[in-house]
Amino acid sequence: MKLLEIQSSVRQDGSISRTLSAEFVQAWQAVHSPNQHRLRDVGSNPPNHLNGLWTKANYSAPEERSQPMIDALAESETLIEELFWADRLLLGVPMYNFSVPATLKTYIDNIVRINRTFTFDPETYSFGGLVHGKKALIITPSAGNFVVGTALGGMNFCDSYLRSLLEFIGIKDVTVVPVPDQFMSTEIRQQEIETARTKLNTLAAVW
Repeated sequence: MKLLEIQSSVRQDGSISRTLSAEFVQAWQAVHSPNQHRLRDVGSNPPNHLNGLWTKANYSAPEERSQPMIDALAESETLIEELFWADRLLLGVPMYNFSVPATLKTYIDNIVRINRTFTFDPETYSFGGLVHGKKALIITPSAGNFVVGTALGGMNFCDSYLRSLLEFIGIKDVTVVPVPDQFMSTEIRQQEIETARTKLNTLAAVW
């Protein structure tokens, strides 16, 4: 079993998503040994932003790409190959301003590519994902209670975006473990962390 962990918090110290992810990986490895684990830390080392050359290369046939085009796509190709390598995806995604961190959005822009991770038929206007046979687990801390179904759930564009995006490229088995109210009192904050920790420990045995 191969696990790709993607961390997007810009913080190292004090990051709830990183802490809970590390605990989950340890618990998961204890159950699913032997296995392989890779960490892609886009919070500390984000991929390059897309530019004009990248876009031109992406929409050119592989045999028509110049060397500069090939070079422009090299990082994206590495990230996509890493994605296909994995059986499981663990994403640590703190909610920033109701959505995902900019570092993660840059990563997503690099991996969502036509004829690499999805297909498009212009005649039928239909899309199809190319990333199959994988499961994704998303840990999403947030300042308040933006859990889907609550009063503020309609402002949660983090969960809905990630679910839609992952399904678009073919990953339909997606579990989200929210960690709300992280700007509340210490007691409330810790209670939500413990609730998430319990869920994650349970998931580690079966995921």
